[in-house]
Amino acid sequence: MSTSGPFSPRRPFSCVSPPRTASPATLYFAPYAEPFFTHLSYKGMLYAAQEHWLHATLCFALAASFRSNGVVLCGYLLWGLVAQPFLDRKPLRITYAAFLSACVVAPFVLHNYRAYSLFCRPTTPTIPEWCHRTPPSIYTHAQATYWNVGFLRYWSPAQIPNFALAAPPLALLTVFAARHVLTAFLPRVLARLALAPPPPLRETKDPFAAPSLAPYMIHTLFMCTTLLFFSHTQIVLRLAAALPTLYWGAAWLLLRDTKLDTTRWHWGKIWVAWSALWGTLSLGLWAAFLPPA
Repeated sequence: MSTSGPFSPRRPFSCVSPPRTASPATLYFAPYAEPFFTHLSYKGMLYAAQEHWLHATLCFALAASFRSNGVVLCGYLLWGLVAQPFLDRKPLRITYAAFLSACVVAPFVLHNYRAYSLFCRPTTPTIPEWCHRTPPSIYTHAQATYWNVGFLRYWSPAQIPNFALAAPPLALLTVFAARHVLTAFLPRVLARLALAPPPPLRETKDPFAAPSLAPYMIHTLFMCTTLLFFSHTQIVLRLAAALPTLYWGAAWLLLRDTKLDTTRWHWGKIWVAWSALWGTLSLGLWAAFLPPA
């Protein structure tokens, strides 16, 4: 096992934590896709951290078989084989990364191809309109037609309660990930693009500024942006279970609490209280097919 790669287990926070969620119904009790997707996502991230690329690819491909958003997990392969070597001025493995990424995306492509072969044949009496789109994706069609998914389509007064439910995890994930990207990741990218010498490695007391966290933070920001502007925002209550940044963000809040005086808001304690309350309520809400269902 390599101990010096971009996801080296010896680097701070390079491996993911055991999955726990603020909505336990979605991870422990629900006969649904989330438990399998979450488990396979974490296993794939761990294999990527250990540079076991084939094992990571298998886990990510299986995760994408359970949830379509699993296709973005190929970003961890692209990061480890292309982006991180680029930042470190090492050889890039573009062809290998492209092949492995194609394997991760394959279940989604095969699902859409199967639908196309069933509904879009010339002999079909009535060919659906989506068959003539580029690309002809039944997934995109179903999401837009039956779930009203699209840019700002969910932004309506009737959905304010769902936005309120999603606000705590969405805010934590966004702030925590954006903080790392702006203060730790972007300076590295700018230094590399300017062809300047890499910034010297300095000891920092902030474990959340570790360079190995960058792919997790980028993944988190992408998912938060998608959920906020293009999707049913409250499903963050389910999908956040598959993001290790949720738990690292909670740890960040709790560590901040220890540095604050008693006259200021202690967001770590507030987060723990909210998690306990929501974790209990979500069990009943799931049974009634309410968020997080």
